Amino acid sequence: MAQSQYDPALARVPPSLGLAAVAVSFGGVVFAMFAAPWFSPFVHALSDLGARGAATAPIFNGALLVGGALGVGFVVSVLADVDHPIHAAGAMFGLLAMAFMALVGVFPLPHPMHGVVAIPFFVCLTLAVLLWGAGDYAAGRTVRGLVLVLAGVLHVVSWAWWILYPWFPPGIAIPELVGSVAFALWGGWIAVDELRRLRVDRDRL
Repeated sequence: MAQSQYDPALARVPPSLGLAAVAVSFGGVVFAMFAAPWFSPFVHALSDLGARGAATAPIFNGALLVGGALGVGFVVSVLADVDHPIHAAGAMFGLLAMAFMALVGVFPLPHPMHGVVAIPFFVCLTLAVLLWGAGDYAAGRTVRGLVLVLAGVLHVVSWAWWILYPWFPPGIAIPELVGSVAFALWGGWIAVDELRRLRVDRDRL
């Protein structure tokens, strides 16, 4: 006898991948920061935690590689369901950001490819958060839309502040952390909302 084509458990896999991507990547970075007594966000870059020879390199690089791979699977599923064009554009940049994040783990400092993948990562994550927030606002999701747009703007402002004001702490990790928090907020919020929607749909059955 043929099995039913709909399996509620399978529907929870994509958003669960999103939550796992956030937990592994962001959690791994935070863990590496606390595991490195020499590290200061006011002096260093986050990538220093993954530099070749650093004790925290396996943690940091592994977290970005695994988290990015999980995130790619999550965003692909988001793209399959999205119907708003602004959301679609945001998800495309989110997909690129996840891929570049994984590549940052593949090419740690001082590899010459590190900057080639790290810079697009931060650019793409900013566009993903801003565009998705704008799409939410246009679609009537005012609160999430405004929060995500604000997070994206704060990321841009943090980089501008770091570049333009010499008295600002020299650690590039500060704007990098702002971007990482914004990206984790974006992925985590979408995943949690999708899990909530699936629970409501299941309860209605």
